[in-house]
Amino acid sequence: MPFYAFKCGECENQFDCRLKMAERDDPQKCPQCEAVGAQRLVTGCNFNLPGDGWASKNGRIQKQMQKKNRRLGTKKTEMLGDGSTPGGKLVPNVGGERVETWGEAKKLAASQGKETSGYDKMAASEKSAPKKPIAP
Repeated sequence: MPFYAFKCGECENQFDCRLKMAERDDPQKCPQCEAVGAQRLVTGCNFNLPGDGWASKNGRIQKQMQKKNRRLGTKKTEMLGDGSTPGGKLVPNVGGERVETWGEAKKLAASQGKETSGYDKMAASEKSAPKKPIAP
């Protein structure tokens, strides 16, 4: 529904009303002095296009998604490590403090009072795999 601008003849107050097109010529009550018979003003077009199919909403959502994806990309990079390991592989660490093995990481986490169950799988796979030197 479009908005229409009105001006009260009694108190000169200008106000907007959201009306059906069929009701635009009906007398309107002034919200300030409550006089009936405010005159409709001729103004520029002012209306709202609700729904998902309008370009302004689609553009806004697209910008929001791009911002979200940039933020998530940054977080993903941070979670994969510091970039010193090829391919962004996980490196043994506790709270950012790097250690040589996952077993050592588990011991360090336990000494700091942290949950260690997350290190079990990595420590087990480390025991079965041949030792590789880790870049500093």
